[in-house]
Amino acid sequence: MKISSILAFSSMALIGADAWSFTVWTEDYQKGKHMHFKSMVADNNCYSIPDQITRERVGSFTFCSAAWTRCSITIHSKPGCTGDKLGSATAGSPKEWYKKSTSKEGSYMKSFRIQGCKKVPIADLDVDVTKCLDDPSYIH
Repeated sequence: MKISSILAFSSMALIGADAWSFTVWTEDYQKGKHMHFKSMVADNNCYSIPDQITRERVGSFTFCSAAWTRCSITIHSKPGCTGDKLGSATAGSPKEWYKKSTSKEGSYMKSFRIQGCKKVPIADLDVDVTKCLDDPSYIH
């Protein structure tokens, strides 16, 4: 790999690209209160959704995984990624998962697990040069 390519990829990591991103809203069509989760370094972990969101319901959500990190997600009915598995998207298929209105069962989600992420080490950095578009602070 050329030095110029390494510098270009490294500079993209510094501007805040995400390896994966997951946002939940309390209402349908990405409205209401929301909580945004993301990782720039392709973390594989279980994340519980705070009570301020789940006490109402999860009305909609979006998930995005960078093409070459290929993260998978599973959605669970109880905190700590326990209970019923309510849904999943695997290894970049789809790369983006938009649910404008959750099912009755899906509205009870309490946690999600990110797994299978591939890290792309370049100059000791985990790099992704895409931007997950579900970030509410991202201006399209």
